[in-house]
Formats: sequence, C-alpha cells, structure tokens
Amino acid sequence: MDAGIAKSNADKAVTEAEKNAANTVQQARQEAKKEVAAIQGQLEQERAESAHQRALNANLLRIAKERANADRKLKPKKEHTGYVVVASGEKEYRYKDGYRKLQNVLLWEAVIQSPYTIDMPEAIVRKQITRDLLRKNEAGETLIGRLGINGYYPGNYESMVDDHQWCSEPEKYNIALEFYFQMNGRYGYWEVKFFHTRALKRIPNDLRLR
Repeated sequence: MDAGIAKSNADKAVTEAEKNAANTVQQARQEAKKEVAAIQGQLEQERAESAHQRALNANLLRIAKERANADRKLKPKKEHTGYVVVASGEKEYRYKDGYRKLQNVLLWEAVIQSPYTIDMPEAIVRKQITRDLLRKNEAGETLIGRLGINGYYPGNYESMVDDHQWCSEPEKYNIALEFYFQMNGRYGYWEVKFFHTRALKRIPNDLRLR
C-alpha cells in the first residue's frame, strides 16, 4: 500500500514537474516573441527614420545644387551637375621608387569646382563629391570619365605604379589619383584637386565655368 502511494505521489510529482516545465517553456517562447516583435518594431522605426533622413538630405543637396547653378549661371539649373573644371595643367611630381631613389614624373593636376558651398561640413562634402565624380550616369559614364579619364586610383602615384594587381600597364591610361579637397574663398564653393596621368580631352561646354 505504501509503495503504491509512493508511486502515485511520484507520478504526480513528475506530471507536475512536466507541466511546470512546459509552462516555463511556453512563457519563455512568448517572452521571446515579444522581444523579437519589439526589436523588429524598433528596426522598422529606425529604417523609416533613416529613409526620411536620406530623403531630407537628398532634398537639401538638390536645393543647394540648384542655387549654386543659378549663382554661377549654369543651365539648365535643375539638371546641371553643378560641377565645372577650373583648371588642369602640367606639374612635376617627385616620388621615391621601390629602391627608395628619388624620381620625377610629369603629371597633370586638375581642379574641379563642386556645387557645394564652403558653409557645408567637410565630412559631408568629401563623401558627396567623391560619390558624384565616380557615379555612373544613364549612359554608363562617370563625371570624370566625360573628361577623358579612364579610371580612379584612391592613392598616390607611386602606390599605383607598384600596384600591379590593380593595373599592370597604368601608363596606357589616363588615371585620376587620390582626391584632395579645398575651399575656394573667392567663389565660396568646395573644390576637389587631383593628379591625373594624361591631359584631359576637350572639356564639354557644360563642365566649363562661365
């Protein structure tokens, strides 16, 4: 009799433990679902805020470009890229080769004026100008490509010459090198300056400062 009672109590205890365990698992699942839902909601909100911020920034950049185009009489005001070539000329460039010997090479240096005023922060302008110059248009051309530049190397001349994996024969192409940025206080716009390995081809009329 005692053994039967003990077994019955044990069975009840096991059943109760299993029930409690199942309830604990169910509660954990429900709490996990709530946490996942809360995280997903937060992510969706952040995505929406990020998209709104991007749209706002894009709108501000568009307005800035149109004002800059009107200020410099660049037409059509709404469609013009806002970029114009200020200068491009030969310049002697000195560097050390792989044997640490000093070498000279004659490169070209171009200055391109952007539509962004010097009131805009450098960090924003640096990213935006780089993106604008290297982004392909509907015809598959980059803005610097329209000037006869075949490619862009984000480093100096000596690094490019040594980087055979990037291009085994760089002398055959007109390659733009690392971008440098400057403020033009006279005109009030940011400009980008860079070396390139050959002369620019004919500058299109819409990329000339009038």
